[in-house]
Amino acid sequence: MIQNKKELKEYLAYEKALYFGGGNGSYLRAWLLRSKFYRIWQYLRTLRHAEYHKNRISGGADSGKINYLWDKMAFFWYHRKKYVLGNRLGFEIPENCFEKGLLIYHIAPIVVNEDARIGEDCCITGNFCAGNTGAGTKSPVLGKGITAGWGSSVIGGVRVADGVTIGAGCVVVCDVTQEGVSVAGVPGKVLHLRE
Repeated sequence: MIQNKKELKEYLAYEKALYFGGGNGSYLRAWLLRSKFYRIWQYLRTLRHAEYHKNRISGGADSGKINYLWDKMAFFWYHRKKYVLGNRLGFEIPENCFEKGLLIYHIAPIVVNEDARIGEDCCITGNFCAGNTGAGTKSPVLGKGITAGWGSSVIGGVRVADGVTIGAGCVVVCDVTQEGVSVAGVPGKVLHLRE
């Protein structure tokens, strides 16, 4: 979770490099063309700003009433902007679900429950769901370095270990405790260790 301005800058710089590399040339080209990565980056940047201000509000910003009101207004602005961009892209991602390094490859529906927690360096190809089985039930917890194939879902209070690849169309409903494995099928089953 982003707790301060330094962490916000780290998240943004890290994720911008994932989408556009180290130089400004590819960012400028993406901006001019309004490419899919530019539009996804706009959403992600807005999400990270909303997280920053939300966490400052919930942390009871120690710097006084004026900053608290500013953070509340800024959160409202970024949260609303995220909602508008999300409607255009098909993304429904609440604040504080993903750690640093979220990479989304396609503009396609992505639905994440607000209680789901996903580790650093997660790659999603599109049409992904991380949700619970109904009101009041637990949501999934995914480790670091997860790759989610097209149309995959992780449902219920399951835990997925670091470095797992979830195959296209896979529905994970049981814990995956082995790191670095591939999971495929409905319901998802471990196929093999990656080498």
